Amino acid sequence: MLSMKKNSPQILYLLGAGRSGTTMLTTVLNNHPQIFAVGEMHQFLDYVRDNKDCSCGADLSDCSFWSPILSQLDTHHLSKKETVTFSNDLEWHTHIPKHLIGKPNKEYSHLVNAIFDAIDSEVDASWLLDSSKYISRYLLLRKNKHLTVKGIYMVRDVRGVIYSFGKNVQTPKKPFSAILYYTIINFWGQLVSFFDSQVIRIRYEDFVKNPEAVLEKLEAHVLGHVTSRHKLEDQSFEIPHIIAGNRLRSQKKLVIKQDVAWNENISRGKQLFYYLLALPTMLFNQYKP
Repeated sequence: MLSMKKNSPQILYLLGAGRSGTTMLTTVLNNHPQIFAVGEMHQFLDYVRDNKDCSCGADLSDCSFWSPILSQLDTHHLSKKETVTFSNDLEWHTHIPKHLIGKPNKEYSHLVNAIFDAIDSEVDASWLLDSSKYISRYLLLRKNKHLTVKGIYMVRDVRGVIYSFGKNVQTPKKPFSAILYYTIINFWGQLVSFFDSQVIRIRYEDFVKNPEAVLEKLEAHVLGHVTSRHKLEDQSFEIPHIIAGNRLRSQKKLVIKQDVAWNENISRGKQLFYYLLALPTMLFNQYKP
C-alpha cells in the first residue's frame, strides 16, 4: 500500500565510518514499503556535474528514476564548480565541531531542499534514505527546519573495517590509516548518537546475524511502531537506484551474509593489536578481543 504524501521530505540518514555495511543495510531498508533509498547524496552534485552512472548502469540523465528529477532542478547551477565545492567543503569531517553548535546554513539548506523536494515528488514512500554517512552532513540536515530527519548510526568491528579497506576498493586504506579514520569518525558518531534522541545505534554484526530483530528495532525508531514480522533470511534484494555506494551497487541483487573473513585472514597477534589501537570504540560497542 502506498503511503500518503507528507508536507515536507522526511529523511532517514545513515551515519558512521565507511566499510561498515551501510550499502547492504540501505538495500534491505529499501525493501520496506515506507522507505526509499537514494544512496550517498553527499556525492549527488558530483554525479550531476559529471553525469555519472546510477547503480542501474545508466547515466544519471538517462536513468528512468533520476532523469525526471533532474528535469525539475537547475542542473546548470548544481553543476557549477563553486556550488559543488561549497557543498563538499561544508560537509567535510573537519567541520563537525562547528556544525554541532553552529546555526543553520541558509544557502546550504536552500540547496538540499530543492534536491529533496524534487526527489520527494517522484517517490510514494514516507522516508527518503540518505546513506551518505558523513556526520557533518547529518548535522546540517538536522538543523534544516524544512526537513524531518532521523539517523541510524552503524558501527562495525575495527578489524572487519581494516580488512574491507584492504580489498580492491575505490578508496583503500592501510591498517593504521583505517584505524585513525575509524577512531575519529566513530568518536563523533557515538557522541552524536548519545546526545541526539533521533539517532539509533546498531552494530553491523548484529544486523547480519539477526536482520529481522534489527529491522524491527529500526522500524520502532523510525515509524514509532513495528508494522509486521519480517522474514529476511535467504531473501535476495534488488539494488535500488542509488547514488555512489561500494561495489555491491553494481550487482543486480544482494543477499544478507556475514563477512568475517578477517577472522581467518588477519593473524591473531594483529587482531589484538588493532583492537587495542581502537580500544575506546571497541569497548563502548562491546566488541571482544
